Amino acid sequence: MEQIQRLEQEIDHLRKTLQEKENELFEMKRNWMPMESNDTQPEFTTLYSRNESNVGKVQYGDKLPKWAIERYSRQILLPDIGVAGQEKLCKAKVLIVGAGGLGCPAAVYLAGAGVGEIGIIDYDKVDLTNIHRQILHAECDQNKSKAVSAAETLKSINSNIKITPYMLQLDSSNALDIISKYDVILDCTDNVPTRYLLNDACVMNKLPLISGSALKMEGQLTIYGYRSGRNQNEKELYQGGCYRCLFPNPPPAETVGSCSANGVAGPIPGVIGALQSLEAIKLIVGQTRDKLLVERFLIFDGDDVTFRTVKLRSRDPNCPMCSENPKITNLIDYEVFCKSQAKEKDLDLQILPSENRITAFQLKEELGNSSMKQRHLLIDVRNEAEFNMCRIDGAVNYPIEQFRDAKVDEVLKMIDENSKVTFICRRGNDSQIAAKIILDKGNEDHKGKIKDLIGGLHSWSEYIDHDFPVY
Repeated sequence: MEQIQRLEQEIDHLRKTLQEKENELFEMKRNWMPMESNDTQPEFTTLYSRNESNVGKVQYGDKLPKWAIERYSRQILLPDIGVAGQEKLCKAKVLIVGAGGLGCPAAVYLAGAGVGEIGIIDYDKVDLTNIHRQILHAECDQNKSKAVSAAETLKSINSNIKITPYMLQLDSSNALDIISKYDVILDCTDNVPTRYLLNDACVMNKLPLISGSALKMEGQLTIYGYRSGRNQNEKELYQGGCYRCLFPNPPPAETVGSCSANGVAGPIPGVIGALQSLEAIKLIVGQTRDKLLVERFLIFDGDDVTFRTVKLRSRDPNCPMCSENPKITNLIDYEVFCKSQAKEKDLDLQILPSENRITAFQLKEELGNSSMKQRHLLIDVRNEAEFNMCRIDGAVNYPIEQFRDAKVDEVLKMIDENSKVTFICRRGNDSQIAAKIILDKGNEDHKGKIKDLIGGLHSWSEYIDHDFPVY
C-alpha cells in the first residue's frame, strides 16, 4: 500500500511539473514566436504583422490571424460575435469550478469557441460512475485528477488556448486569489457551501457568476452579480442580484440532493453545461443584460423536454453581501455557515444519538442471532430503482420519499410486530432521517427498538460483504 501511495504521489508531482512547463512554453511562444503559416497554427497574438511582402494581399481582420479566421469562421459569421467578438473571446479568461457533469460540456464549448484561457478547479479524481455524464473523462482516466484529465482532453480539442488545472478544494483561503485572475466564473459544483463561497468571492471581485445545477431529470441556470459597467454596450448602469439576495440562509443539509445520492440522467447536465458556456460567450462578446439570464431563472425539465423561465426579484438593497453597505466583508467558513460539507462524497450527517445507531459488524452479529421469535427487521429507505439494484437479503423497501402519514403509521405497526428494526440506506444519511421521523412519531417502547446502519450499505460492502456493489 505504501508503494502504491508513493507512486501516486510521484505521478501527481510529475503531472504538476509538466503542467508548469507547458504553461511556461505557452507564454514563451505567445510573447516571442512570430506569426507563421496556417499549418503550424501558433497561439493567438494581438497583432497580425503587415510588411512589404504582404502589401496588396487580403488582410485578416484587425487582430485575428489567418488560422483563427478559418478555425472560428462559423461563429465569426454571426452578427452578435463577428471579428470583434472573436477577438474578445481569444483574450478572455474563464474559470470553471467543477470538472463534472456541468463543467465538462461547458469547458468543451468554451475551448472550441477559442476562449484564450480556461481554468478548471476540481479536488476529486475520476471514478467509473462519472463517465456516463462527464464527457471529458474516459475509462483510462480512472483515479486521475479530474482537473488534469479535463485539461488534457481540452488541449487535444484546441492547442491554441491556455488550460490551467487546479487540483485543489476551493475554500476561503484560496478563492479570492484564484478568482481574481479571471473575467467570468462558472459555478459547476454540486454543493451549497461552494455556491455561497463562489457568490461572495465573485461579489468581492465584481465578477459575474454563471450558476448551473442538474439533478435527476431537471436542470437550472441563471447569472448572479451582473454589472453593466463591465460592458461597453450597456447604455445605463445596472447591477444584478447575487445568490444571497435570493437565498440569504442556506437550506438544511438533509434537504439538499446530489447526483450521487439521487441520480441524474447524463444529458441533463450536458444541456445545462452547454447553456452555461453559451451565456459565458454572450457575456464576453458584450451582449446586454436583456439577452442574458440576468434576474431570470431557467428551468429545464427533461421528463417532458420543456424550458421555462422564471423572473427573479432585483438586487436586495439590504443584501449582506452585495448592497452598498455590506455586512459581510470577508470570506467565512462556509461549511460551518451551511452546516454541511463542501465535499459531497464525504457527507456524514449526525442526526441520531449513538444508542440508535449500529455498525455493520454489530448488525451482522444480530442478524445471525435472530430467530423467528426475535425477528430483526431491515427497512431499506432507498428508492425502488436502487433497492432493485442490490439489497441485503430479507430487507423490505420503504422509500424515504413516502414517509408521510399513512406510510409512517404502517412502519410503526411493523415495528410493533418485530423485536428490532434497523433502517438502511446507501451511506447512512437518509436512514437517520427516516429513523428520526419514526422516533418522533412513535412512543417510548419504539426508542429501544429503532436503529440505523452507520455508513449504510457502503459500510456493509467494505466490512461484511465485499461482493456487494458500491455505487
